[in-house]
Amino acid sequence: MTFEFTAGAGFDFLTGFSQQFGAPVIGNQLQIPGHMGQGSIRRIDFSDSFKLLIHQYTLRDDFVLRRKAPETVSDLITIIFYNSSLPNNQLSNRERSFTCTKVNTASVEVSSNDLNSEIHFPGGREIYFTVVGIKAALLAELLGPTEPNELIDRVTNGSSTFLYHLLMIPEFEKTLKNLAETHENDPLNRFFYKVKTQELLYHVFSSLAKRENKKQCGLNNQDVGMLMTVRDALLADLSEPPQLRDLAKLANMSETKLKQLFRQIFGDSIYNYYQTVRMEEAATMLRHPGVSVSQVGYQLGFSNLSHFSRLFAKHHGKAPKRYQSVG
Repeated sequence: MTFEFTAGAGFDFLTGFSQQFGAPVIGNQLQIPGHMGQGSIRRIDFSDSFKLLIHQYTLRDDFVLRRKAPETVSDLITIIFYNSSLPNNQLSNRERSFTCTKVNTASVEVSSNDLNSEIHFPGGREIYFTVVGIKAALLAELLGPTEPNELIDRVTNGSSTFLYHLLMIPEFEKTLKNLAETHENDPLNRFFYKVKTQELLYHVFSSLAKRENKKQCGLNNQDVGMLMTVRDALLADLSEPPQLRDLAKLANMSETKLKQLFRQIFGDSIYNYYQTVRMEEAATMLRHPGVSVSQVGYQLGFSNLSHFSRLFAKHHGKAPKRYQSVG
């Protein structure tokens, strides 16, 4: 089952989805038909330049959501908050596809609208993600005058190709939870959604603005594709530390170029990113009942459990055993 659309001027996601699958739309909410699964997609339009979609459903069959870049240049910025891990999200521009696998952790993706997006959802799995679409000029106005920042300038100039990834943080999760709750009986619900969506934007761009304020490298199709391949390889086995030489060979780049582009997109060095995701995976595993600290440590490649405990405490503020007991 596939839904393909072009996010161009005037496109209405709910109407397009409804027409293809016969899903009823009541007000600003689309109900997933019983033969497809259960759940809904909510849309809140703040203006022609600022929209919000909240996807929350479980589908019976595998599903592909495919966004195609419009033929004409668009200054729309898409920000996707993946509250649950997704097995495969493939981005591309009109010439080349590249895989961006969502494994082990929820994430946030900020991209220009000249990139296609293809997200694969497995049947029977609860899906929860939130999409904010905003025009570059309005975003620049909302952010207001800021200190000179190459990354923010690139996002808000309305003509650059960019892709940035952030790991999910508690501030995102708290606000997304607020958005997921129903506020239909609140006479000011639209205002509530707008305030919370702006809160999300604040946290996203506050995080991005803290990255190294260096001149942003231009991204070409092949380089971006290779960076996504590197990330897939990096996360394929969290028990094996990355080898820069091997990753550079995989990407067909110099080690210097690989390190520079990886840090630009993901906001950290390759090794630090690997360790952060490794510790997020450890936390996820420890939340499962009956799983011991030693099992988690050994499965993630630690032969020294004391080292694992110290590293975990550095990332999460408490030792694994205490994290497991109090969360």
